Amino acid sequence: MTQSRVATSIIDTHRHIFGPKLRQKFVENIGFDDSKPLPQANAGEMFFYRESVDVDYSMEIQRQSGVSSCVNSYGGEVETFAQHIIKANTIDTLRFLNDESFELRDRFPDEVACMANAHALEESARDVIDPLISNKAACAISISTSYGSGADQVFLDSPKAEWLWEYAQDKDVLVHIHPPLVSIGAAAMQQYRLIEAVGRPFDTALSAARMIYSGVFDRYPKLKVLFVHMGGALAPVICRLDWNWELNYKGIQNPPIHKVDKNLRKPSEYFRSNIYVDTMGPSAIGLKAMIEMCGIDRILFGTDFGPVPMSPKLHIDLVNETIPAAEDRKRIFSTNTLALLRLAESAPRLVPKAA
Repeated sequence: MTQSRVATSIIDTHRHIFGPKLRQKFVENIGFDDSKPLPQANAGEMFFYRESVDVDYSMEIQRQSGVSSCVNSYGGEVETFAQHIIKANTIDTLRFLNDESFELRDRFPDEVACMANAHALEESARDVIDPLISNKAACAISISTSYGSGADQVFLDSPKAEWLWEYAQDKDVLVHIHPPLVSIGAAAMQQYRLIEAVGRPFDTALSAARMIYSGVFDRYPKLKVLFVHMGGALAPVICRLDWNWELNYKGIQNPPIHKVDKNLRKPSEYFRSNIYVDTMGPSAIGLKAMIEMCGIDRILFGTDFGPVPMSPKLHIDLVNETIPAAEDRKRIFSTNTLALLRLAESAPRLVPKAA
């Protein structure tokens, strides 16, 4: 492992590892049957694969794929975990998830780093994440693109999230943003696993657009966020976000003040100043679009491995086959991540000796 890290360091910034305590909660509370073969799906169509519930197996697949190390989070999925899996309040759920993640880090110290899992709309989460961020035990903050469902769904332009943006800018720490299990439009996407294929990318695009238009990045100009899954469905609509901003309510008498855009720059400009994306697609067209939209220095390697039971090698091959320049591939595989997450401070064992 040490030799491969020195030769080619590949850091997976989008990894979900379910440890033994979480696996037991699956058994106790949501219908996972430890005695039956995998894969399984419960009544609510939460899927269980060996890659997601067998830690040792998933870590071996990670090694075999060529990934040197990973950054673990639970995708900001606090509400589902709290209500259905852990069955606890938000704060106790965050502590459970963070404790589980750090136990995995201690078990695999040369291969796992951690994010601090938070709830963007509950300021009480600050007390949970601050020791982890301030002591550099965690290298990023993990949240969801939205919370709740249906008419009660709340996105990240909510005033309730202001504490998080202020905190993240003050600490100069990345906010890693992941769509929830139950996304926007879930009622219309119950068939064909469309929540995964369509709903979650749309949830990401909608939350990103609302953050931009509400002026989050103007109020917090040094804020750094990463939208997973190649930015969700953002690339195809970025031009529409720009012309929608140009039109806004110009010429409309008595516009509804709460609906008027507040951003000071074209939406596409924030993708070059505040927004990062990962490589989880996998799509050569998508990767090229992300580079065009954000720039090569804002692309981080990520796979969603674990719950998505596809070997990380698929994403490694995507980068190798799509990006011709070796230095650009190195940026995506490791150097962008090392700089952005400051892993030399929070996870020095993951830093390749030759870097």
